[in-house]
Amino acid sequence: MKALIFEVKGTIAHFRRPDTTATHLTYPFITPLAAKGLVGAMLGITDFISRDYIGIQLLNPVRTSAQQLSMLGKDSSSSTFNRPTTVELLVNPAYRIYYVGDEYVEELAESLRKKQYVYHTYLGAAYAITFPQFLQYYENVKQITDEEIIETCSVVPVNLIKELIIQENRYYSRAGGFLKDYLGGRRFEKSISFIYEKDGHPIKFRLKKNDYEGCFVAQIGEKQICLV
Repeated sequence: MKALIFEVKGTIAHFRRPDTTATHLTYPFITPLAAKGLVGAMLGITDFISRDYIGIQLLNPVRTSAQQLSMLGKDSSSSTFNRPTTVELLVNPAYRIYYVGDEYVEELAESLRKKQYVYHTYLGAAYAITFPQFLQYYENVKQITDEEIIETCSVVPVNLIKELIIQENRYYSRAGGFLKDYLGGRRFEKSISFIYEKDGHPIKFRLKKNDYEGCFVAQIGEKQICLV
């Protein structure tokens, strides 16, 4: 497999949880499918389906702020009206994205190097514009299977963890309900949960054996990265 690393940053972001209605709550960080959506936007693929993998590293602490916005709505007669809506926003989000696989890595690397993107790129909502920055490209990436203890800077799928090794001065959180697989035509399959450290510090854990459910740990350069 090949790997491409790029960064996205912004002043705000909103990755809406599909199980919220009146208040628009956000996931605490960019979702793997939103990261793939960024790739599809850069490459100009409107219904982006790929078997490539995503790893996510938090570069800034997770901070949220609730704001009330006036959203434009429509009723059954097609007339418009203003609807006050409370939206939870991520403040100063920044992520390092690890894109790994054999399908679109080379094409994406060329697009990032040239800074040539087909569609606008944003962090979950059209008002949260971002400009991806190329970092590094790796030719050979191997899956890690024979190491018992993993220390990673990425968020960790819970199904990789046999035992979480608690460290001092860490603020661990669990986030669930992330959609895992996109089938096309706005159809999704399976969900996944993550353990993350809210300030972006490394996480250490004992790796579960032989039951990864489509997730794994890979050696990318000098880092061990969890991929979904």
